[in-house]
Amino acid sequence: MHLATDSVSGGSMSEAWLRTVTAVNLAPGRRYHHTVTRIARPAAERTEVRAAADWLSAELDYPTIDTVANTIFPQAVAETSDDHEELTDRYRAMYDTIRALDKANRKGTYFGRLVSYPTERGSHDQLAELIRKLNVEISLPGPKSARYEIGTDVPGGADGDEIPSEPEGCHSVPVYAVERDRSPMGFPCLSFCSFQLDGDALHMIAHYRRQHLIERGYGNYLGLARLLRHVSEAVGLQVGQLMVVAGVVTVDAPKYRIAQLQTRTQPST
Repeated sequence: MHLATDSVSGGSMSEAWLRTVTAVNLAPGRRYHHTVTRIARPAAERTEVRAAADWLSAELDYPTIDTVANTIFPQAVAETSDDHEELTDRYRAMYDTIRALDKANRKGTYFGRLVSYPTERGSHDQLAELIRKLNVEISLPGPKSARYEIGTDVPGGADGDEIPSEPEGCHSVPVYAVERDRSPMGFPCLSFCSFQLDGDALHMIAHYRRQHLIERGYGNYLGLARLLRHVSEAVGLQVGQLMVVAGVVTVDAPKYRIAQLQTRTQPST
């Protein structure tokens, strides 16, 4: 058995994605296990890389980058909402329609799972709880740095109790719904996210069980960056580093298409 792994870093989101694509494209079988991509400035994009990624998605008839990003964070709805509560209320109101309009969303979207997670008590806004907890910690002397996770266990008790206190270093809120997500493939590939306080900055780690770098990779990175920015702004912090960890990463495009992508991403002279 050959287990290929890699760690990639990039200043901007675009650079980190392109470097990850390049590394995996050269790997045996064009796949890596346990890949880590670190993005120093998640909010930054390089115009030529984004344009090339948009071009390749269209050539392969893949969803647009913004379509993929919106499953993690609905940027247009957020921009026209006054605060997180309004964003959540509006998204929940349209959630059934979003799921019905696109068969890829029939099980839900990642943002839907974050703000309307199914529980025995009804839907639960996990992001609001995360923002509340961050605000409480920031107001205290010596706030804990690593206890803010969007994970895989069910919030609250089976009898409708309040969300229990977590051990230090852990705050879990689900993306994966145990009773609903029985398929071994497809949604949700994003397992959990965790947030770390670092002075006046907020970092984030996202863990995927599988990542298709061309069909969904750039859009995933963009959606995660927008999610991190939303939470950071909601609690008055700077956007920190984004790290994406994937159990399996593949380059889902022919090699000649990747060569064309790399040519198109060269800066203009």
